[in-house]
Amino acid sequence: MVGQLICAPRGRGRGEPGRLYGLPVLRTEVDRSGFWGEHRLRRAARALRLGGALRVLTPQGFAGWPVLEAFGLRRVDPENFVRAQSVPLALEALARQGVAPDRATVALRGVRADREMARTAAELCSKVRRLVVDAPRGGEELAQWLRREFGVPILPAKEVGQTALRFQEGCAAPEEATLDLFGPRPGLGGLTLAAPGLAGEDRENLPLLTVLWEGGRLAPEDIKIT
Repeated sequence: MVGQLICAPRGRGRGEPGRLYGLPVLRTEVDRSGFWGEHRLRRAARALRLGGALRVLTPQGFAGWPVLEAFGLRRVDPENFVRAQSVPLALEALARQGVAPDRATVALRGVRADREMARTAAELCSKVRRLVVDAPRGGEELAQWLRREFGVPILPAKEVGQTALRFQEGCAAPEEATLDLFGPRPGLGGLTLAAPGLAGEDRENLPLLTVLWEGGRLAPEDIKIT
């Protein structure tokens, strides 16, 4: 169950079932102003936790996370959602540079070659000219598999591509266009993932997009890169 915390005047912090773009959520409204604001926030956190919520959607810029975390609640991590868009992100980054994919080299960099790096590499093999695979753990094995399966040139880690996708923190990327596909605030090199069908500020709210995508409420065609 995903919780949704809304800051609203006279909100008392009680949990109630709700729906967010068709997704069931446990919703609570809380008024954080005044002397009792912190008490109401603790009541809201307790209601969310007792109601079965583990992850919580909060307003952008929400500063009350220490209280929520004390009750075992955590933020929605957008990493899996962002990584699922790795190929269209790479192609859009190339387009912004004016580089045709069939003439481009994309570097995949990380401290290890995980499943998402392998999936991205396999999909890019039919779209770009060359790949760089740079991962101290498992990178050489992945490169050998790609050469064998797809026959695409796989360049060594020291080579530089037009665009780099970084899958984990702790690896260098010499490319000017580098997209970081990890962490609570992925660095997408000026690109933005959006869902134009949502309302207002919800359209670019990564945690919200993540839970809608996880819940099957956001199809690939609903996601745009701006």
